[in-house]
Amino acid sequence: MDALVINPPLLSQFGKFSREQRSPAITKSGTLYYPMWLSYATGVLENHGFHVKLLDCPADNIPLKYVGTLIKNNKPRLVIINTSTPSIYNDVEVAELIKSINPDTFVVLVGPHVSALPEDSLCMSEAIDAIAIYEYEYTILDIAKALRNNETISNIQGLYYRTNGNIIKNKMREFVKDLNSIPFVSRVYQRHLNYKNYFYAHSH
Repeated sequence: MDALVINPPLLSQFGKFSREQRSPAITKSGTLYYPMWLSYATGVLENHGFHVKLLDCPADNIPLKYVGTLIKNNKPRLVIINTSTPSIYNDVEVAELIKSINPDTFVVLVGPHVSALPEDSLCMSEAIDAIAIYEYEYTILDIAKALRNNETISNIQGLYYRTNGNIIKNKMREFVKDLNSIPFVSRVYQRHLNYKNYFYAHSH
């Protein structure tokens, strides 16, 4: 496995936590969104030859123990973790577990919270190697290529990272202009997710 893309489990509560919706929370209505942005990043990586696994832990009721076993057995070089403001401490704890099992794994946080507060988010834990902000599909791809080729990440746009105790802010990445360059997300859903887990009344 080259990369693990994960919508992490909620550690302290039971229920399906929806990070994708406008107000992230444990859903009580049955509404649960697909992890669309993670899926786009997964598709971009796969289109460039990387072996990727996408996990939606809240949707599949996947516990942290399973994630730990997956890390131990597969030792992915790159792990991308989705975040939200209500779950940020939980999400950082997941990053810390992953890093404790495989210190060589490069851990990147993505999502609205870390995009709004990248420096504060990096300072939350030494387990976080980088923050990919805003539209991160091609930022993640550039990281994966750099890790594969043992190259520096210093020129990767849209990235905050830590080096020698200092936080480095790279140049901002322009938003994707050629939307046709991004793979159809539905194909990623078919390969990695169980469609029966998801429900949004407006789309039925």
